[in-house]
Amino acid sequence: MAASYDTFRQMKSFVDFNEEDSKNLTSLVPIFQKHGRGITDAFYDTLGRYPDTAAQIEGRVEHLKSTHGMWLLDMLNGSYEEEWFNRQLRIGLAHVRIGLAPYYVEVVMSLIRSKGLSAMEAEIADPAELHRRYQSLVKILDLLIINLAYSEELFDRLSKATGMRRTLIENLMRRPGDRR
Repeated sequence: MAASYDTFRQMKSFVDFNEEDSKNLTSLVPIFQKHGRGITDAFYDTLGRYPDTAAQIEGRVEHLKSTHGMWLLDMLNGSYEEEWFNRQLRIGLAHVRIGLAPYYVEVVMSLIRSKGLSAMEAEIADPAELHRRYQSLVKILDLLIINLAYSEELFDRLSKATGMRRTLIENLMRRPGDRR
């Protein structure tokens, strides 16, 4: 698999994710312990309203809520190194295996951002502090490692279907002049 921790490090650099963001996120743990179940319930209520996603969760909602709650707190653990990256990538591969379209992952993050902000507004009185912590939350949620798994799967499928080496496909996908 070509998705690498180096790619993730570049992504973190691009959004200027730093130690202060890690501290901000760990400071949110008590808030998300208090409000996380409500966020998770809203997340799965939304998925349950649409036939494509409802079919993916049918009969497994309570188990999935439990794992989602763990995922949500893991987003706030303060350590965003290779082990964390690999956990997130495995979650993405699970989404790929069940055939969930990647756009669902992208749009449902909006729900997590908005419900997360509401939870933070209920607990953080200082507007500057709220803004600072929310920016960190947005950064970690926008580092959609789950979506890297979809890219990985696409490159692998193209390689198998065409018989071309993955490296060649990746080179063909780069813009002219960006050959490495």
